[in-house]
Amino acid sequence: MKKILTILIVFLIACRKTEIVPTPQPNKNIFEKSSVLIENGQDIEFNLDSSGKYSLVLFDSTTQQVVSKEKFNGIVGNNIKKIYTNSFNQKSLYLYLVTENNQQVKKTLITVK
Repeated sequence: MKKILTILIVFLIACRKTEIVPTPQPNKNIFEKSSVLIENGQDIEFNLDSSGKYSLVLFDSTTQQVVSKEKFNGIVGNNIKKIYTNSFNQKSLYLYLVTENNQQVKKTLITVK
């Protein structure tokens, strides 16, 4: 009887439903859209016509201040970067792609989920 009870308990524990958390899909060519919805930790994709040093700048749309800036070495073609938004109180931010000479290349409005 103990063996049957033990097997039944093990079977019940093993048959628990596993929760699968979907991973956010990357926003492809983020700068081709005028506005996008972003989740924390999401990948963003964008194309560059030339390689070099670039910055991704998050700009608060209400206070008109820079809230984040990440420098990176861009490559010709598809580039993928991860964007983190948990530390921001703002729900609406501009995302700028800027060259090392501070020339704005591309821009989009992002809404934080």
